[in-house]
Amino acid sequence: MEGKKAKSAIEEITVNEGTFSNEVFTPSYINFFYGKNGSGKTSIGRQIESGSGIKWAEGESASNYQIHVYNQDYIDLRFKTLDKVNGIFTLTEGDPEDDPIKKIEALEEERKTINKRQEEINKDGGEREKVSKMRQAAESTFQGACLRNTKVMRDKYKPAFNKASRNPQLSQKIESSIPKDCNEEELERLFSAAFAEGARSYPFFMMIDGEEHIAKVPTCDLLSEPITSSGNSIFAKFVKELQSLSWIEAGHKQFHDKADGMCPYCRQPLPADYETQLASCYDEQYQNALDTIKTFRQNYRAHMGVIFTILKNAVEQETPPSLAHSVKGLQPQIDNFTRAVQSNLELVDEKIANPSKVVQLEDLTPILLDLAFVLTKFNNEVQKNNDMFAKLGETQEQCIKDVWGLIAYHMQGEVETYHLALEEAVNTTKNLNDEEDKNKKRLEEIKEEIALLSKSSITIQNAIGSINTLLRDSGFEGFEIIPSDVAKDAYKVVRGDKKVAVRLSEGEKHFLSFLYFYYQVKGCDENGVMKEKIVVIDDPVSSLDGNALFITSSLVREMIEVCYNNAEYEGETEKGDYIRQLFILTHNAQFHRGITYKQVNRYRTVNFYKINKLNNHSFIKPCVRQDKSKAGEEEVNYNPVKNAYAALWAEYQELENPIPLMNVIHRIMDYYFLDICGEDGMDIRERVLGPGKNDFDGETRLLADSMLQYMGAGINGDASYDNDEAEAKQIKETFEKIFESLGQSQHYNMMMERSRL
Repeated sequence: MEGKKAKSAIEEITVNEGTFSNEVFTPSYINFFYGKNGSGKTSIGRQIESGSGIKWAEGESASNYQIHVYNQDYIDLRFKTLDKVNGIFTLTEGDPEDDPIKKIEALEEERKTINKRQEEINKDGGEREKVSKMRQAAESTFQGACLRNTKVMRDKYKPAFNKASRNPQLSQKIESSIPKDCNEEELERLFSAAFAEGARSYPFFMMIDGEEHIAKVPTCDLLSEPITSSGNSIFAKFVKELQSLSWIEAGHKQFHDKADGMCPYCRQPLPADYETQLASCYDEQYQNALDTIKTFRQNYRAHMGVIFTILKNAVEQETPPSLAHSVKGLQPQIDNFTRAVQSNLELVDEKIANPSKVVQLEDLTPILLDLAFVLTKFNNEVQKNNDMFAKLGETQEQCIKDVWGLIAYHMQGEVETYHLALEEAVNTTKNLNDEEDKNKKRLEEIKEEIALLSKSSITIQNAIGSINTLLRDSGFEGFEIIPSDVAKDAYKVVRGDKKVAVRLSEGEKHFLSFLYFYYQVKGCDENGVMKEKIVVIDDPVSSLDGNALFITSSLVREMIEVCYNNAEYEGETEKGDYIRQLFILTHNAQFHRGITYKQVNRYRTVNFYKINKLNNHSFIKPCVRQDKSKAGEEEVNYNPVKNAYAALWAEYQELENPIPLMNVIHRIMDYYFLDICGEDGMDIRERVLGPGKNDFDGETRLLADSMLQYMGAGINGDASYDNDEAEAKQIKETFEKIFESLGQSQHYNMMMERSRL
């Protein structure tokens, strides 16, 4: 099967003429109707001619076509008198030296070439569809790249992708965004702040002031000087000599309440005036120095305590989410500061305990400067957050714009590639449109040129000569047609003496009228315009003898091929394609078989119908059936009119029982090979199964032998079939193989109604 039925200009007809009542059928390009006389065939032709009940294809109408109907009405209307037959064409005398026919033929070829080119552009799989697919492929590739390359950004900046997280919105947004190379770290910080849940303003951090907290850190020069007593007593000089005042003083402070008059170090009795002697070791300057150091320690500790409080508050106060990590990272610096302060205090304590010891405190200025710098940065961030919060809507809008700008920046290569593909598609489409416009303009010009040439393309003598030739070839030698002297574009039918013929037979009149109709279909309208035709032919062979029937059938077959050229340019296209749709109705089985013998397999463009009449009501039955040779539910045409031999093949296709199937096979072989081809049965068997012939083996050889050895036995002969195990499929395959072995595959395929085109 060739697919679905193709539709032409008329898509549907509802027949309500005569004995039809709302009978609907859907014609294709070529439509064959078979029915007995009186079944209603003429009603269908009249319905089409009247234009009622017709559903035209989109963009089509009756004004686009010439509708020609050949029936008894046509014959009666045009042959009331034989001295004036209405003109076949709008005819004028042409210039014999300037052949317009060749010009028309050349224009027709050009028109076909242009139409073929138009079809190449617009058909399924044509150039326009290829451009569309190219564009779709570029779009699909670009959209895929957009999804892949923005996954991280879509997860990180979700609010920016509202209603644009998927294609096509995603790719369209990227394509329309202006590329911008943003600082991604800064963008992420601003975006997080702008779209943080519960965004608000925050208090500033307390600062470590350069003047107040760093420049004014307490200092003490005495720490770097040894402090000793200048007492003059013998004991004082002794202690000073030993430089042991510190540990004596320490022991005294610790143990004098518990010493019980004993030295805490050597356990010897202390002199009764020990306290007086110890006091003689201290002078006023020594004591003042110690007091100064002790006061320094207190001031130093208090000063650093203020700074520690500032730092402690910094890590504890609420901060913008963007600063949370950085503030948490401040803690190690605070710990370092605390350890440094504690270390310096311990050195001061050592100095107080041993005034003669020289100590050097760590300078905390670098640490304090670093901390002050960090707190300044924090406050800058707080300021940005608060400024942003004050303009939250503007900030969010800018952040979103920057996100898309950054994506567009990173995807500039993909966008450029996509735009180049689109540009190519646009340019190709424009070129195709320009070409189509040019082709359409040229087609209009061709149409006008043909219209002008058609007025002189076929002279009266040309038309008359062609008809008279066909009349003679058909055996109608007793009359001819000549130009009428009554009207310029008319004919008259005359006998050999050039007198008007008055007693033509029905057969002669019918044949002449069909020739007249045939040339009328080939010509242009009364204005000299060549329009496409819709043709209805109703029983053209009534009262015709064999020769006339043969020629009429040939002319109808030509018209069929002309119509077929509109659907499939595979036939003899030089015949033209001026018939857009064709309806042929007949009751004559011989004529029907003669014009349809190779049409069954044109399923897509050809319809067969059987017209039946029951209880004075006519029905139109489409002649289609399931294709048993293929899987599925495909349909094929079938011809409702068969001769006896064709009927045998139809029965062969339907049979599945081996016994009657073999019977039909014997009858087919007898008729074709013996009666038609004049072959000898035994000779055929020798050619198929004789020595050296290896086309058959095993079961198939037995089946072939069973078919061939009884050829000529007839239905009542001695032919028998005893292989019960063979199936119908195997039998048919063997039967086909016999035709192949004898070089008769073409005949087998024809009778099986397989496609030969």
